[in-house]
Amino acid sequence: MSATATAKLDGIDIHSVDRYLSEGYPWQAWDRLRREAPVYWYDRPGIEPFWAITRYADVRALGSDSSRFINGGPRLRLASAEHDSRLHGARRKRADRHGWDGAEVDDMVYLDAPRHTAFRMLVARQFTPARCRRMGEELTLLAQRFVGEFERDLADAGSQGVDLVEHLAVKLPLATICSMMGVSVDRWSDIHRWTDSMFNTDSVAWAQPGESRHEMRMRLRIEYFDFLESLIDEKRVEPGDDLSSLLVHAKIDGQALSQQQLHGYLTLLISAGNETTRNATTRGILALLEHPEQVALFEQADQHRVETTVEEVVRWTSPVIQFARTATQDVSLHGVTIKAGETIGMWYPSANRDETAFPDPYRFDVTREPNDHVGFGHGPHFCLGANLARWELRAVFAELARTKTVSKLQTVGDPEWMTDLHVGAISHQAVSLR
Repeated sequence: MSATATAKLDGIDIHSVDRYLSEGYPWQAWDRLRREAPVYWYDRPGIEPFWAITRYADVRALGSDSSRFINGGPRLRLASAEHDSRLHGARRKRADRHGWDGAEVDDMVYLDAPRHTAFRMLVARQFTPARCRRMGEELTLLAQRFVGEFERDLADAGSQGVDLVEHLAVKLPLATICSMMGVSVDRWSDIHRWTDSMFNTDSVAWAQPGESRHEMRMRLRIEYFDFLESLIDEKRVEPGDDLSSLLVHAKIDGQALSQQQLHGYLTLLISAGNETTRNATTRGILALLEHPEQVALFEQADQHRVETTVEEVVRWTSPVIQFARTATQDVSLHGVTIKAGETIGMWYPSANRDETAFPDPYRFDVTREPNDHVGFGHGPHFCLGANLARWELRAVFAELARTKTVSKLQTVGDPEWMTDLHVGAISHQAVSLR
């Protein structure tokens, strides 16, 4: 690509969180990059430069190329330089505070084969299609309970409505992952608050009187750390048939996981199992409300239609915005050279609206087939919980279709978006009965 062509793209902004908050995903910018510069050197103030990868085929190919593009480099998620600095500082302080290994990564997502594979396989059998299928009846019963509660809350609230996130979307994934982890029911609300505070860094919703945001976040981190310590101790003494017990007693090459590794693994499973499905539920319902012609199709309550709806919801919403990789060698792609040591950023929403992969990609279509989206990633780091997420989403959307709840809803006011460049999430959205 020529310098002149590059200069014409200098005004494109795909990284500013404020822009996401005010305007949503930068669809037009991604469209233009796919057309004009599918491998684009993105160099802007406030963020370390990277190669923006925006085409579907490239995101799949590079996501699968784990020998030339690794997770274990200096960047796994793109964020502002200020955010990166704070994150690295927090890691150092945490390691010093607990006497942990400063070189140990946060969790297995930062690892590459064979170490990543070894860590992943410790729990992989708990997330297979067969295992999730056996959970199907339990998920259906939970979905029936939570949708029923949601409808009663709506009826009681009247025109002011209720929060779609708190009164519905958060419940099934939170209950499911906490149950799988062996966490007692009386701690579920704590888990919700702790994991929320990890992602929604601007919120002061959990602050005590007179407490600053910084003080609140420090207190919540300490609470969460202490909870995990007690959970690990409990499962060491009285193991159960749950993921926490499995990890506490697991070994890799004859070596038990360290306390630091257990904290990282448990945090990963709890937070990932809670957040992403919740976000897809919230935004999927809103997508249906924005496309009323699709609601009647969705509410036919046919199981196959529920499944195609869920896949379209994941493609359309693309809750995970991007992951980064580091090149291990020079790689030529579309006429440019990605040099060893440089960062690439794979933009999943852009890939999921690529017109070469999806006919009429800007049409929300609950009947879309095939729908081979990359909403759960691709390659060896494909989302471990993708099967569980699909079954959870199918359960809640099947119940919504059966009760025809969506056709009774309307939004009240505008959504509140979470401030994050990695996950596109709505923290609050009021809805009411029509």
